[in-house]
Order: sequence, then C-alpha cells, then structure tokens
Amino acid sequence: MAELQKRIDTLLEASDNWLSNDNHYLMDAIDRTIREGYFSFEDVKYALKVIKESLDRDAVEEWAERAELDHKQENNASGQNVMCLHAGNLPLVGFQDAFATLLSGARYTGKVSRKDPYLLPTFLNEIKKTGMWTDRDVQWTHRLDDFEDMPHDAIIFAGSESSVPGVKQAIEEYNLAKDNTRYLIRTAHFSMAFFDRKDEKTIKNLVDGVLRYGGKGCRSVGIVVSPFSLEEIKDELSDYIRSFWEANPQHEFPPPKLRQQFAYNKAVERSQLWLEYLLLQEGGLEFDQDFVCYWVEGDESKVAELGEKYAAQLQSIYVAHPEVAIPGYGEQTEFLSNAQQPSLSWKPDGVDTLEWLIG
Repeated sequence: MAELQKRIDTLLEASDNWLSNDNHYLMDAIDRTIREGYFSFEDVKYALKVIKESLDRDAVEEWAERAELDHKQENNASGQNVMCLHAGNLPLVGFQDAFATLLSGARYTGKVSRKDPYLLPTFLNEIKKTGMWTDRDVQWTHRLDDFEDMPHDAIIFAGSESSVPGVKQAIEEYNLAKDNTRYLIRTAHFSMAFFDRKDEKTIKNLVDGVLRYGGKGCRSVGIVVSPFSLEEIKDELSDYIRSFWEANPQHEFPPPKLRQQFAYNKAVERSQLWLEYLLLQEGGLEFDQDFVCYWVEGDESKVAELGEKYAAQLQSIYVAHPEVAIPGYGEQTEFLSNAQQPSLSWKPDGVDTLEWLIG
C-alpha cells in the first residue's frame, strides 16, 4: 500500500499547488478561457470550487479502497496505457477521468477538447512537476492524430450515441487501439428531478440544477416531475431564475428557433414559462434543442416511468429529501442539492471510473 499512498499524497499535493491563488499559469488559463469566450467567469469559478471541495483526502482514500485499488499488479492499472477523449461542454469536465487514470497507476494520454483548451493542461503540468510521472506517463494534445500509431489498452470518451461510430473510426484510422482495447463510452444527455417541495432551499437547488452551465451538462436537469402544475409554481420560479442570472450572467443565448417553440406552445395552449434565455414548458418532451426544460405533473411512479422511457439518455435522478424513493432507481438517485457539485468519485452513466480502470 505504500506505493498507492505515495501516489495519493502526490496527487493531492499537486492539486493543492494547481488550485493555489499563487498559480499564475492557472490564472492565465482562466483569463484566456473567459477572454476568448469559451465559458463565463462564474462557471469557471464554480467548476474550480466544486473540484477543490471534492479533493478531500478521506474521500480519495475511500474511493481507492472501495475500488479495491492497491499496489499489487493485479489490483491496479500499472503498465496500462489509457486514453481519455475529453468533452468540452463544461469547464474542466474531464478532470475526473484524468485524476482517476493517474490514481489507478496507468499511463495517461489525453485528447483535450478545443472547446476547453487551457484549463485541464494546467493541472496536468502540475502533475508532471512532481517527478512521479514522466513525459511518457502523462501526455496530451488537442489533435488526435498527434498520437498516431500509439495503441492503448483502454479508451474513455463521452458523446451522443450518434457520435460513437465517428470516434471509433478515427481511433481505427490513427491506430490508437489494440484488438482487445476496452472502451468506456458515456452517452447520457440529461438528468431528471422530482420536485415535491416549494420551500426556498428546494426551489434554489432546482433552479441551479436547471440553469448552471446553461443547462449543457449531463447532470443538468432536463425534466422536472412534480405533483404541482407549472402554473402553481411559475411566479416563484421566475423570481429565483432571474436572481440566478443576476449572479451568473448567461454565457450563451438561445437561437431564434426557441421563440418559434414558444409561439407554438402558446397556440396549442400549453403551459409554459419563457424568460428570454430559457423555455420551461409542460409536457411535449422532444429534446430537439437546448435551453428547454420540460415540466411533467406526476408522482414518484411517473419519475420511474420516464426513467425507463429515457434510460439511454438519462444520467441521474434527483430528489429533494431522503424520504423520497423512486421505485427501481435507488442507485441512480441523488440529492438535488448535489446536482451540479458531484463528488470526485461519482459514477457517470452508473460506472465507477476507477473501478473500471483496474477491472
């Protein structure tokens, strides 16, 4: 276990140095990210805050123990070459995969998204400064073909189901996989919340779950199931949504098509809430454009029904309090307050990344 403990110590020390206010490289990366329009300052600040709070020693050690990770060859990924094709829809969305790969003992190869080009490399540079990982152990690029003829034992990537064939074709074209390479592919698109309380805290948590990062993440709430109709809660939601946008100005804006949807809803007399940057509508689940959240009147059984219907696209189900149980979705249920601030060891698409790496 000494080797694993040293790895944990080094990762945490490097993370502390990376997140330090004295790290001018990170400060410059934040500045460039905002200045060049990739993300808003508020979203970058929030993402870094969540990571900093999740990098708790006890939490990391518990994660390693739960995954049965140790220094023995058969219980870690030592000697394995792991490629992470990082998404760029949220700031630092690839951090967990990079951290888990390094924690597993594997060699890390990262394809950093051009949509978030500056932030993650500052963490990886800090890792290389420790001397525990060589240039061969930690390497990354913004171009997949830079790694041509470097086959990997495992590949992790996220995207829509329609994007998977194209990614695999590129992997084959550049000879990045072996005959027995394992793939961890994430395709979840949105999450669902059961909203059964109208207190201030729950409404704030719901608004944050819907609006944070412009609703672009797979943990963002795309469907709200509630015993209340949208009409019942519309005025209170409007107030909290406006307050959120005052503190977190919208970074991207909806296309004109969203106004067309609003006009259609009005024509068919569908209950809706239109607030310039968001359309919240009752029913009519189509998932054909961003900046739309769907409201469905129902109870826990309705949540389970929708969970089954949209299983391939659904990431998590959120509840406001521990008294709520969604039939058949115990492991997939989380608290609404954690929607946009997951633990370091959370399970994307229900898979423990560290456990999978050493499996």
